Amino acid sequence: MGKHKQRSTSGSSSNRKKHKKKHHHSKKEVKQEHVKKEECLQAQQQEIIKEKPSFEASGILAQYAENALGNGKVLKFTIPFDAQIPIANWQLFPFKGTQSYPSISLKGKSVFLIGKDKEIVDILIENISVSKQHCVIQFREIKKVNSQGEVLSYIKPYAMDLESTNGTYLNDQQLEPARYYELLEDDVLRFGKSDREYVLIKS
Repeated sequence: MGKHKQRSTSGSSSNRKKHKKKHHHSKKEVKQEHVKKEECLQAQQQEIIKEKPSFEASGILAQYAENALGNGKVLKFTIPFDAQIPIANWQLFPFKGTQSYPSISLKGKSVFLIGKDKEIVDILIENISVSKQHCVIQFREIKKVNSQGEVLSYIKPYAMDLESTNGTYLNDQQLEPARYYELLEDDVLRFGKSDREYVLIKS
């Protein structure tokens, strides 16, 4: 037992010296790696500081930002967070007295800009009393909780006058500017002093 103990002690002493030398060497390497990492981090931070902040629009607003960058025009509205593309087939049916015109589909987008600026509007109205950006029809997702506690979701159309010069009229009542009004089927919209009426139909 004593012999085994002595051999073990002698061997461990030699190993400890080797281990200590190896451990010292590894600590030096770790320190060097740590210094390198700090230098890289400082270099990256300097690069970040040099970069200019980006104010580019993202998501659904990006398509309008591109228009603004291309022709210098700015939209008079922003798309709300609850904007949704309608599933149902909504259409506007234009009338002037007894004369009807081809229907206008409100599909594939959540928002439709109405006015006389050909470069940016979705629904063009070439009337001197209509503003360049006159009105917007916006589809929005409305959520309600029923008596059973279930959350029901509806996509509804809304109209908002964009502070136009001659106003937007819903069923002959002038809309207050910059405020959303819910639209119902068979509602009639009129823009400025134009005598053309637009009937909203859901099919």
